Amino acid sequence: MAEILEIGLVKSAITAPADPFFMREQESSILVNAAYAEGLYRIEENEYLTVVFHFHQAEGYRLKGPRYDDEVTGVFASRSPRRPGTVGVTTVRLLERKGNELRVKGLDAIDGTPVLDIKPYTPSLDETEQGQVKQDREIQSPRQEIVRAIRRHDLRSLLLGAGSIHGHFCPGLALGVIAGAYGMQEFGLTNDGMEELLAVIEINNCFCDGIQYVTGCTIGNNALIYRDYGKTAVTLCRRDGRELRLAVKSDYREKLNQLVPEFAPLFQKVVTERKGDESDRTEFKKAAAKASFRLLEMPREDIMTAAAVRITIPEYAPIRESIVCENCRESVMGSKIVEHHGKKLCRACTTDRYGELNGEGIENKP
Repeated sequence: MAEILEIGLVKSAITAPADPFFMREQESSILVNAAYAEGLYRIEENEYLTVVFHFHQAEGYRLKGPRYDDEVTGVFASRSPRRPGTVGVTTVRLLERKGNELRVKGLDAIDGTPVLDIKPYTPSLDETEQGQVKQDREIQSPRQEIVRAIRRHDLRSLLLGAGSIHGHFCPGLALGVIAGAYGMQEFGLTNDGMEELLAVIEINNCFCDGIQYVTGCTIGNNALIYRDYGKTAVTLCRRDGRELRLAVKSDYREKLNQLVPEFAPLFQKVVTERKGDESDRTEFKKAAAKASFRLLEMPREDIMTAAAVRITIPEYAPIRESIVCENCRESVMGSKIVEHHGKKLCRACTTDRYGELNGEGIENKP
């Protein structure tokens, strides 16, 4: 067996194994042994480095186990520190060099970890077909970035993501993000959109987009169930019987008004009364965004309740044969076809009533 030399040690405030995503947000140092200091010549010309180190406190290994997102894989298909070879590799950002000390950010190694090698991160060598690799990973696990953010309780990143589908930031969206993140932490991080995890929402407003983005329960995958109660609340449930209802407290606005007093009057003017000029709308968006991110700083217990409940949940969505409307010739879900004067027609081609989900909730339309 070849001898592997230690070229230095990690100096970090983190002294015990922790969430790797948290660790990679911290700064630490690599102290290179004096005997190898000459090897650092011109290393500061590199913005990023690849660090190879030894998991010196790993106790044994598991050939198969859960990853960060709770998916079970073999050890060689994961980044688990419990490996037969006890070797870790991480790309870090080089912040500063002082003699034989390198100050870095992104190193998921604890204090005292032996460093085995340091190499410059070279895009032409290390990013071969990176775009395709990234796409392949997203195809395999499309929610991996969301799962990572939930795991490390990064509500800010989740709100930024939810804003990309909602179009703006507002307190309602933030409340949905907070509820969704808490629920996913309680129920397990994964959701493959196959109706094993359901979100039963009780209101159709900004709150819903936060829930959909964070949980992955949407109208399109039939995992978002809408009950027209008009309450800012959601019940997350799995088909194994676990159910948790999160409901926003009625006095949360009072607390929010103390933090961002300019939000309520601007909301009244721009949204409720539909008044105000372009300057008012600009100021409203600023106040709404400020209020959204301030909500993330509040303890969840101060703004919403969480309670185990028992509710009736629907069966899996049925697969129905499509039928062609005999008038417009468009394909229609079989359960929505209307028999009209001996013809099979869609509701749009008849006077039959239909349900519409709009700002008022569910309305029956003639």
